[in-house]
Amino acid sequence: MAVALALCAMIAAGWLTAAAPVALAARGAHKKPSHPPAPRLPFAYDLVTALGNVYNFGGAGWYGNESSRHLVAPIVAMAVTRDGRGYWLVGANGSVFNLGDAHWYGSLASDVLGPGQQIISIVATSDSKGYWLINQSGAVISFGDAPRINDGKPLPASDLSTPIASAAIAPGGHGAWFTDSAGHVYTSGAARWFGSRVNKQSYPITSIAAFASGQGYWLADSAGQVWSFSGRVSSGAPSPTKPAPATSRAAGVSAAGRGAAFAKSHLLTTQRAESQAITGTAVSMTPSRMGNGYWVTTSSGSVMSGGSLATLKGASPNADLAAIVGIATAPTVEPPPPPSGAMGYDINWPQCASPGSSSAGALPGPPANPAGTSSYSIAVVGVDGWAVNDYNSCLSDEVAWAQRAVYPAGSALSGNPPYDLYMFLNSPSPNSPIDLTGPGGSCANLSGGAAKTCLAYNYGFNSAIAAVSYASAQGAHADVWWLDIENDTCAPGMWNNEGNGEWWSCDLALNAETIQGALDALRSLNITPGIYCTNLQWKGITGGYLPTGGAPLIWIAGAIWTSPPYPQSDGFAGPAANTKYCTDSQYWFAGGKPVMLQETPGSTGYPYDPDIAC
Repeated sequence: MAVALALCAMIAAGWLTAAAPVALAARGAHKKPSHPPAPRLPFAYDLVTALGNVYNFGGAGWYGNESSRHLVAPIVAMAVTRDGRGYWLVGANGSVFNLGDAHWYGSLASDVLGPGQQIISIVATSDSKGYWLINQSGAVISFGDAPRINDGKPLPASDLSTPIASAAIAPGGHGAWFTDSAGHVYTSGAARWFGSRVNKQSYPITSIAAFASGQGYWLADSAGQVWSFSGRVSSGAPSPTKPAPATSRAAGVSAAGRGAAFAKSHLLTTQRAESQAITGTAVSMTPSRMGNGYWVTTSSGSVMSGGSLATLKGASPNADLAAIVGIATAPTVEPPPPPSGAMGYDINWPQCASPGSSSAGALPGPPANPAGTSSYSIAVVGVDGWAVNDYNSCLSDEVAWAQRAVYPAGSALSGNPPYDLYMFLNSPSPNSPIDLTGPGGSCANLSGGAAKTCLAYNYGFNSAIAAVSYASAQGAHADVWWLDIENDTCAPGMWNNEGNGEWWSCDLALNAETIQGALDALRSLNITPGIYCTNLQWKGITGGYLPTGGAPLIWIAGAIWTSPPYPQSDGFAGPAANTKYCTDSQYWFAGGKPVMLQETPGSTGYPYDPDIAC
């Protein structure tokens, strides 16, 4: 399954807590000699101090700092470039300093900023060709190709109880979340409101960080406690700008917004980032690039972790160094797509040596070239044979095969292309335990249609998380994951009936919820999702559903048999016979465009599934 056309979303953000004195500063459009690029690792981050010192950990690159410059306003935050080979630092007065391969797109450092106008954060765009500066009034100022959010205007003064302490930009760059020290959360543009943490007896909130999926956010307070807010907004109504009243419940938080009711429960969990006494004040938080956790740093340089993260050492600055004010994660480099017409294969558990074996049997391509197969540059490996607990026993062996793929001879690209992974998906079963809780809510507290929707969404979300967890344990990692959506023979009600070969429910809306849950889960892990299906089956399973969160990649099954990839002796048409699938939208689905076709063998007796890049 799939052409490796990955789009790794970068998460690079720094958040400040305290306002700082302001003064004029020079334009920061200079570059320091840079260190060689460090290897990108899953756990990597940089810390920055108010004096502009930068500390790098876990493989994050170091490209200079501003500690030797006479700063007229303290540094308050930093952001890392898409490739991890540079970063920006921003001062409280809007000065922007670019280091490494970070380009300078402008700043606000021409006048002294007035009360409430001090900059608190800088956030880079996903392509690193722009950035946003955010101030204490909630104004988001765009530079470079950064989309304008609320036309750069501040939040209504009547809505703000105290100055904004931290902000996060929504995926896609068309909205933002803001929090003040009291824990009120405000939204602008496309960002959805999932709850606030308002408790006058608690420590002040210092940071907000968004889920990679856009379906939630974390709040952190000065004591290192972290609150998680998530949920799916089904009303489609605009999010409130002013924080809506919230009522705590055992299952989560319910909220009624300005002119809109949020039907689903919003989960609220509280934990300390790390079970140890912290030194200093927790000042900043950033999610990992994989979306599976976060780091919180304190003013003294200690770093705490939450979720599936390792805690690396902190800066532990000396007395002559200013306090840590920001933390930013280091991203990975986006892999290039294979060239159009590239060919390859997808394999799964049927290619294991025997049922349950950890060894693969005969696989397509060199060195044996069984059944007339040839060299391959597309390699997709299936993780499971059913959505939960029916995993590919020889996954590790098949990944070794995938890693031997090579780009086509004569291609501008050389070496080994990245491989993709895929998972089957289906409706939940009546006795599935994984759908009871999740981002869709705590389903036992709901009834009727709300409970069914909750179960369907949680099942898709949790199934994808479980599949990625299994793959990771087997050493399988891919930037693109495909959801195998097939078989529109449906079972009555909301459950599947595997015994009758009915993988999906006849309730098309619930099927769409399950698929949406899996898409959101993959995006929350910074994985680019794709869907394997046909136009007809997509309509039969979902009714033609258009997923939220952006159009997925699509992989069209059932293309015409051609030679190649089938042996010339079969007498099939040439590859041009399949051009229509790549160019004619009548064959497309889910709002996406195809990046790959599968020539499903069917009755040919050919033992492998050949794939061709559009």
